[in-house]
Amino acid sequence: MTLVILAIDALDTKLVEHYDIDEYRLDGHTQMETVAHQFEHPFTPEAWATVATGLHPTEHGVTEEGTSSWDNPLIDFASQFVGHLDVHTRAWLGNKITALTGEEYTVGVTDSPTIFDPEYAVVHNWPGVANGAELRKTWQITDGDPPKEYFERELKGMAVQQFAWAREMAQHPISLGGVHVHTVDMASHAYGEQEDELERLYRWTADQVRHVREGLGEDDELLILSDHGSYTSFLDPGEVPGKHAFRAFASTTHPDGPPESVFDVKEWVEERIDVSEYEESNLDLPKEQLRDLGYID
Repeated sequence: MTLVILAIDALDTKLVEHYDIDEYRLDGHTQMETVAHQFEHPFTPEAWATVATGLHPTEHGVTEEGTSSWDNPLIDFASQFVGHLDVHTRAWLGNKITALTGEEYTVGVTDSPTIFDPEYAVVHNWPGVANGAELRKTWQITDGDPPKEYFERELKGMAVQQFAWAREMAQHPISLGGVHVHTVDMASHAYGEQEDELERLYRWTADQVRHVREGLGEDDELLILSDHGSYTSFLDPGEVPGKHAFRAFASTTHPDGPPESVFDVKEWVEERIDVSEYEESNLDLPKEQLRDLGYID
């Protein structure tokens, strides 16, 4: 039995209901409690690290005041004075700094225990835990006011690889696999004032979820989570479209129903995965041949 977690960033409970998309609801769904520490709204690396650890950001350390930082100490110091800006405005400024100075922003990785630490678990592109480079690459898609065609080509191209990873992991003898996908978040910022366009991206992402579910085995389970929702002009008059909302989503195929809070996910997962059938075997590699080819030292 494998539990696959799809961490779909910014999947909004209110929008799932508004668009009436069954692929997200699975067999049980709820609006999940999320967390905000550094800002008045949820911040992606903080929230996903909480999901993986069960800890508050002050405990797992993935905050703007913690492990996430710039390589250059002067730039890192200056970045402390733009906290009043929304996350993606700050990301845009960060991308400009990188282009001008060559300095890179590092998405922090927690030192705390996570659900993905055991050998029976695998993880890909999970903010605060693994592969922060893919999150930065996704944020950079909007650099330089790109045309819509480029934006969607790059966004969907990365997402397809991430969903395919999830589907493939379910074919292997693991107990837990988790992947983070940023498609809905970016779409919510780009199309927060365009109801039909945002629905189109919501439904495209839902179709990828369907493909993952269809690839599961008879005993496998699927858990969908988000870290927050996003305000829109058509559902939230008076709010800034794209601003993060406290409308995180959770759904599952498991008969127990989904977790109610980002703080509960770790315990929920650990109580429901089956590790009894996990085992590893030896791989007999032709090491001399690989050394001759320069593949290994």
